Amino acid sequence: MGKCCSVCVCDPSSDTTRRKPPQQTTNTVSSSPFNHSYLQHDSKMNEVQKGNVTDKNVVVVKNSSHEVIRTFSHLRQEVDQAKINGLFAKYKDDTEDAILADGMEKFCQDLGVDPTEFVVLVLAWKFNASQMCRFTRTEFVGGFISLNVDSIKGLQHKFPDLEAEVTKDVEKFKDLYRFTFKFGLDVEEGQRALPKNIAVPLWKLVFSKNVPPVLDRWFAFLENRQLRGISRDTWYMFLNFTEAIDPDFGNYDDSEAWPSLFDDFVESEREMAKQMGKSDDLLREEKQENGVIREESSYSF
Repeated sequence: MGKCCSVCVCDPSSDTTRRKPPQQTTNTVSSSPFNHSYLQHDSKMNEVQKGNVTDKNVVVVKNSSHEVIRTFSHLRQEVDQAKINGLFAKYKDDTEDAILADGMEKFCQDLGVDPTEFVVLVLAWKFNASQMCRFTRTEFVGGFISLNVDSIKGLQHKFPDLEAEVTKDVEKFKDLYRFTFKFGLDVEEGQRALPKNIAVPLWKLVFSKNVPPVLDRWFAFLENRQLRGISRDTWYMFLNFTEAIDPDFGNYDDSEAWPSLFDDFVESEREMAKQMGKSDDLLREEKQENGVIREESSYSF
């Protein structure tokens, strides 16, 4: 099996690389050409009744594996859907109507990107992919249509804009970040939490363009913890934690509604800082004593 994502590459022994492909979900994508227009899924939920489209110029793409909603408005320029289906046929697996690990690797090779790159995660977000290492026909074709492209070269030209979209817009990055949690879950196994060996590589990937100062210390802390998994609340709140809490944790208040894992992390970091402070004091005292000894010994000559 070829490498298809950062998680499979980082931990080839994990269950992720051996997942059974779930039954293909059915999404709703009009055959008309669309332009991707981002709207926050929380607010859109209030505007569009579930299963209905209230705006004839908007198509809502839903996937049963997660709650992320993408909206596409009509374009002036049409794309050739037959060409997109031809691309899908080039990469799809022989056993089912979906692109799996080997096809994903070939797709990335043609795009000139490594499967572990940030832009591949952004593509999965744009394609509204239901799980790692897999694109259904609906996801693949709908993703190309949403980006108004019908070729590999056209998609390559979109890369700078795609990265800029999520790195410069806080709300869109938040949507990508939340999507990443759902994207990493094993839908077939009914997972509700990310195993640690999946969560850490995904954190590295989603933060690869803007690394929080606390990230490496967070990973070091998790390495020595026995965890059943990273829950959705912990994953979501960690982004808030990186944005709101100072690197020295001076403004962290454990009486607030943070996950208990964060309380343990901050307590551990503060204790380490305290121990390092004591070590620095001892080292400083030792240097001062050595200085005095040298000074006294110089007078004896």
